[in-house]
Amino acid sequence: MNKKKTQKLKEVNNLRKTLITTFIVLLSVTLTYGLAGAVTGTCSQCHTMHNSQDGSSMARDFNNNPMSSPQSNLTVSTCLGCHNGQATGAPVIFGTYGTDSLAGGTFRNNDFSSDAKGHNVKDLNDAGVLGVGLETDNIIATPGNGGDSTITVGLQELTCAGELGCHGNHDVAGDTTVTGFHHGTYPNAYRFLRHWDGASYTDIKGKGTDTYEEGGATATDHNVYYAMSDDSATSNDSISAFCSMCHGEFHNQTDTISGSTWIRHPTEVLIPGAWTPTVDYDRNPFAFTGADYTDVDTNAAYGTDDNPRVACISCHRAHATTQDDILRFAYSDMTAGGGNTWGCLGCHDAQR
Repeated sequence: MNKKKTQKLKEVNNLRKTLITTFIVLLSVTLTYGLAGAVTGTCSQCHTMHNSQDGSSMARDFNNNPMSSPQSNLTVSTCLGCHNGQATGAPVIFGTYGTDSLAGGTFRNNDFSSDAKGHNVKDLNDAGVLGVGLETDNIIATPGNGGDSTITVGLQELTCAGELGCHGNHDVAGDTTVTGFHHGTYPNAYRFLRHWDGASYTDIKGKGTDTYEEGGATATDHNVYYAMSDDSATSNDSISAFCSMCHGEFHNQTDTISGSTWIRHPTEVLIPGAWTPTVDYDRNPFAFTGADYTDVDTNAAYGTDDNPRVACISCHRAHATTQDDILRFAYSDMTAGGGNTWGCLGCHDAQR
């Protein structure tokens, strides 16, 4: 081989080494930092290839016991199993209410003690942790197809995710998973929430604190919820619009006002400027729209001059609480002239 060919071969080999090195570096960066909104870490923390290792099952149930049946998407456990503390870094949704519970409340059955106190999902029943005497909720309308306005009576059990759940996508029959969400497929969907209108999706907007409001929201550690303006009934990207997929009659002025009379509590409506609402991040969080939403920081206090709006989650939590109707506060404490500054009286200051 002549010197010219030898030199050319060395150049090709050097280029190949450079490309391989560059690829490895880029791959390492991707695995270290992850995609936007994605889970990072060792794959085996959440997945098992064959559900078998040295003759033992790798899948685990809610109580971390081996399961002979593998899970969907080769996951080690179910939604409740991973969020019961088995998966490192996964938010735990069974904390003691008011102590280490998260923004959505808690599914801990010592706190979640009656059907009226939470969303009774099928997953809880399957795991045997729903609580004595409690029954799985049956949704009466397919999410995204008009909510309560198109009632379809049937025993369709509510799930954590999928077609008949809250998280993930809702257009695949029988799906109960959040496929792709943990890996950043939908990085703009707040807490893996998407509005489905029966034909298309809209990602729900929101800003979530990294602590998931563990132990209660504070001025320097709170979620920020998005509200559409009350004259923009076509927007589906707010937190209340998401709730309306099932609770269709409790959203927008079309369903909450008749003539000049309120018939249901409004959502997405600007709190009157003459009122003096209490800024209570845990018991009365506000929702914001437009520039106000953009400007509000999850790690900074927001004031009443930021045009707050009432949203579904201003009064309720998403999972379960110690109060009926999944309220953030005790309704029995709401007494006109009683001096309380949260709950109903957090906004209705004239009745304090």
